[in-house]
Amino acid sequence: MDERDIKRSILSTSADEKRIYRTRINKFKKSHFLYVILLICLAVLQFISIAFFTRGFLLSRQVLTNISNHTMDSNSLEPKFDKAVILIVDALRFDFAIPVDENELKANDLYHNNMPVFYNNHIDGGSSLLLKFMADPPTTTLQRLKGLTTGSLPTFVDAGSNFAGEIIEEDNLIKQFYLNNKDVWFVGDDTWDALFQPFLSKQSVPYESLNVWDLNTVDNGVISYFEDNLKSNKWDVLIGHMLGVDHVGHKYGPNHYTMKEKQKQVNKFIEDIIATLDDNTLLVVMGDHGMDHTGNHGGDSIDELESTVFFHTKKPNMFNKLDDSEYNVSNLGKSYRSVNQIDLVSTLSLLLGLPVPYNNLGWPIKEMFTNGVETETVTRIMMNQLLSYKESIGLDFHNEKKTRVNNLLNQISLQDNFTLGHQYESEFLELCKDLWARFDYYSIATGITFMTISLILLLTITELIPSIVMSQMVNEFAPWIGLMTVVSNICFFSVYYVFRTLPIIDNALWCFLFATAIGIIIGCCGPIFDRYNFAWIFSKSWQDLFSDYWSCIGWIIIVLHACLFASNSFTIWEDRIVTFLLISLGMLTLAEFVFLPRRQEPNALLTAKISENEGTTSGVSASTANSDNLPLSRFARLLGGYHSLVLIICTRVASMITICREEQGEYCTPTFTTMSNNSMWCLALCFLTIFIIPGCIKGYYNLTSSYQAAAPIWIDLFLKGTLFINFIYWLLTSVENSDIDYFEQFDFDLNIARYTIARIIAGFSLIAANIGWAMGPLCIKLNVHNTDVKSRYATILGYMNIYGSEYFLLVINMLMAILLFNKPLAQLSICLMCNQMLSILEIVDLLKLKENMIGPIALGLLSYQQFFSTGHQATIPSVQWDVAFILTDKINFPLSHISLVLNTFGPHILVALSVALVTLWKQQPDVLKPQTLLGRIVSNCGMLLTYNTVLCLSSFIWVTVFRRHLMVWKIFCPRYMFASFCLIITQVIIIFGTVAFATSRLIQHINDIFWR
Repeated sequence: MDERDIKRSILSTSADEKRIYRTRINKFKKSHFLYVILLICLAVLQFISIAFFTRGFLLSRQVLTNISNHTMDSNSLEPKFDKAVILIVDALRFDFAIPVDENELKANDLYHNNMPVFYNNHIDGGSSLLLKFMADPPTTTLQRLKGLTTGSLPTFVDAGSNFAGEIIEEDNLIKQFYLNNKDVWFVGDDTWDALFQPFLSKQSVPYESLNVWDLNTVDNGVISYFEDNLKSNKWDVLIGHMLGVDHVGHKYGPNHYTMKEKQKQVNKFIEDIIATLDDNTLLVVMGDHGMDHTGNHGGDSIDELESTVFFHTKKPNMFNKLDDSEYNVSNLGKSYRSVNQIDLVSTLSLLLGLPVPYNNLGWPIKEMFTNGVETETVTRIMMNQLLSYKESIGLDFHNEKKTRVNNLLNQISLQDNFTLGHQYESEFLELCKDLWARFDYYSIATGITFMTISLILLLTITELIPSIVMSQMVNEFAPWIGLMTVVSNICFFSVYYVFRTLPIIDNALWCFLFATAIGIIIGCCGPIFDRYNFAWIFSKSWQDLFSDYWSCIGWIIIVLHACLFASNSFTIWEDRIVTFLLISLGMLTLAEFVFLPRRQEPNALLTAKISENEGTTSGVSASTANSDNLPLSRFARLLGGYHSLVLIICTRVASMITICREEQGEYCTPTFTTMSNNSMWCLALCFLTIFIIPGCIKGYYNLTSSYQAAAPIWIDLFLKGTLFINFIYWLLTSVENSDIDYFEQFDFDLNIARYTIARIIAGFSLIAANIGWAMGPLCIKLNVHNTDVKSRYATILGYMNIYGSEYFLLVINMLMAILLFNKPLAQLSICLMCNQMLSILEIVDLLKLKENMIGPIALGLLSYQQFFSTGHQATIPSVQWDVAFILTDKINFPLSHISLVLNTFGPHILVALSVALVTLWKQQPDVLKPQTLLGRIVSNCGMLLTYNTVLCLSSFIWVTVFRRHLMVWKIFCPRYMFASFCLIITQVIIIFGTVAFATSRLIQHINDIFWR
């Protein structure tokens, strides 16, 4: 009789047993499906609450479609120029364009004094003018182009459309060129083509703009296009938009030799343009925004807001400059004269003889008009335009300002004073900003209410109701929710079609969302209150959620984290605070293992189940070692203390990888920099991780003899091989970013190699490896000790952790993918995260906390700590946009979007996928039935969702409280957006990855073999 026959006979079952098993597994499949439906419904409720809150908080401004024309204004001003050349140098920060004393503290020859063309021409006479150009947040290119052409102010929510520009419908400068028969030729950033395509000449040449790895294609294209067409008489307006300076900032940061090279290239190009201009052409060179110290932009730091505008003409004395003290370049031009970006629209319109766009809120630049007659005419034109817009949009000043503004209007009507007109424009601009900061409180309240109810339902369903009872109740939820959703939609749509003016449901879409949310709430409450009442829920909440030491610790962590958002200072330093909380948790577990070894609890919170060999090795008998009702054995205490130290040390080391917020100032020193990521020491550490991380994971598997069968293939072959290929990819990237071109002598395209490697890793880890995992790789080995039929017996190595060892292979698949889309220092942090995560699982198992909320909370806290240590902050500028081009050389849906999600939310994805291991790690298949196991997994998933829901709800509440705070758009609003995205990502991964796919397949597969 051969060994395979012996194994088959050992695992064989009778026909009756198989029939019982099939009944049980069919019941499991039905419960599993209904659990997924229930979780989807709760997720939909939370998504609707986020949608309502966002609708109320991030309002869009009112856009008028009126078009200005000369007949609307009897005043006229003779155009000073027939043609214009407009050159946008993306991210042209103001200190790049002025002379900087080498003795200045912040002087840097890599990005200072490389563009003398601006200031040298400015001081040379009255034919050039250099000004500081103040952008309005958000400082993203698409929003700045809207402001530069319409003269209006995009709101904060518009930042989300930076990658999906649509043709601007409102009146704008480019449309006015077109309507007044001026031929506009354009070359450069293809954002212009998305916004103004109908108004641009067919001779225009747009270039892909978002590939920040490409430093030269767009700039070289602009230079070549200008060389071919600058002397042509076929165009009236020639526009170029260069991206090299911006892309260098994104790729390397400003402190890089490539920035110096790029600035000198731009300087030479502008000199060539000046030499070619004729007398009737105006040259305008400007930046759309600046950049911060990391080279990024999008926020409202002073470095991001300060840009440059430069005017030049061959005509003498065209600009009426102010006193020289207004143009003071000392201290990086801190006191240099500045104008708003929206002032450019009216300025260019008047200089070129065009109507001022209808929605314009800017005021012409004073230096452009040389005498009193001109300024009076300009004042009349601008006042007529502003008053027409004010009347059309139906605005009026508040009582406290109304008298002062009316006095201004009376004075302006008497003398057409330019300065008084500018004062009125400033007052009116503030009124518009105030209007666009008005909030829809009905929608905000609806969003907060729905999120609060979803939190209560989530806690009740996943934590308060026992999993055994819940497995019976889950059959009732789907019919209730479906029926109530239909009834609710019928009722609310009836009300909507009758009244149509309700504040919350003012259109069909929001009526549907509101009705659906109400239906889900009623549908969830029906089965619950059919069995329980409010008194039971309240008493059960106190009894279960605060019943023991570790539950209280868990709630303390959640409450402390949620309360951070009540202070801008705490929110700014969230990275340090979550690190402190995680280390504190590690210290508490270490104290349990070291200082309280003999504590006993009735619910076995502080006992450990270990194998016979481990127990007897530590001096305890086999029966004692496996007892669940005794204090921890010496071996378990040593093992637990070791894992606690690993958690503490790894957390501390990972926290040394930092990226600083502007608000942290001198108290934070960034270590996550381009230079560090491309350094040899960092790449050397990445090379060592090829061997260290598989070795560490192998050590955790060996604790339960689980390094069998599929485990060596996944860990030693797949993981180690992927880490090596990933190292090659980032080595090539570092070589490309280095000062020396190592491949110059070879006919070798480095980009092809990089894209090929990246796609191989992504395809293998996200597709091939997951298909392989779905085939059912077990990490066990069956050892038959006697082949004699009568006396045969077998040992199953890895049986103790059969669930956890197989499930973690799926986590490894995701780990391989996430590592690719993170930079080298972030990869080191994520490798530390593997040890942190596995140590938390071991601690939870040793302390018998599988059903306690502290496990999911610890993992949730870990995800936030790792978010910060992988080079991120809850700010727009910290988004690592360049990773969107790891798989492709241009924006490509969904490749670019997947890249950004895996980079930004990688730790949250890993934790959402791993939370099931709190239940499955070291879980034997003969202890819990499939339905019970599923219920406990859903309970732990629910606790992780509860953690993220509390943070999201807290951010809702505090951003509403601080809606008039000076820092609301800089600190509180980005944090609320980040909390919302975290909740959405966690929901999606838990529902479709953890519960729907992984848990179902794993439990069925293992129970097919070991169900008895």
